[in-house]
Amino acid sequence: MISNRPGSRRSLRGPAAAAALAAGLLATLASGGCGTSAAATGKALTRGNTWTFGLVALRPGAQEGLLDATVHNQSRSPLVISSITLTGRGFGTVIKLVEVKIAPPETGRNGTPGGAFEVYPPTVYWTVGGTCNQQVLITVRGYRLAPGKEARVWFLVQAGRPGTFHVRGDVVRYRQHGVNYQQFIPTGYQGSVAAHAPFVPIDPLEKRCLKSVKNARLLPGHYLTKPKHYG
Repeated sequence: MISNRPGSRRSLRGPAAAAALAAGLLATLASGGCGTSAAATGKALTRGNTWTFGLVALRPGAQEGLLDATVHNQSRSPLVISSITLTGRGFGTVIKLVEVKIAPPETGRNGTPGGAFEVYPPTVYWTVGGTCNQQVLITVRGYRLAPGKEARVWFLVQAGRPGTFHVRGDVVRYRQHGVNYQQFIPTGYQGSVAAHAPFVPIDPLEKRCLKSVKNARLLPGHYLTKPKHYG
């Protein structure tokens, strides 16, 4: 860094000194100065086994809801989640993230089993109780996860450009004891996007609830019957 102290190799004053100071500040910020640092690798969340779920081929623009990933606080202290995202090959290009929500533990008609959904919010007919259940979804940022508790994560993804993708898992960022952490949870997905992907009818147990649950709707790219343009 250039110094403007007397006796240094190069002394700057006035506009030149201001420019040098500004350049120094930018360099400090770029290198992570002023206390800025990457989040530490955390251990509060259960890593679990490595899972990779296969998805049906999607056409560009089609969306799919995924309710498989779980966050479980195995520590003895509460933590607060700040963000969750996906990571892996083709993420951001072949497959894109539209929405992330927490699916808290619910009973009765406010919860659903896990899996892939073509209906939003995730809604399904529960054969045991004979009711249409719809999963409660809440904001990720600020969600407090108590010790020993868990919640599922809802990812709404959209097909981008044609190709294949392999999402290895999700990255969870959280704060505990005043420290920022991040952890990788290996619940992944793989599949493909193709302009002429075949028509796949929606799950009958989801279809059954579309008329009876007012706010349930089909996600883009899914249809009750095969459209003519599918050939």
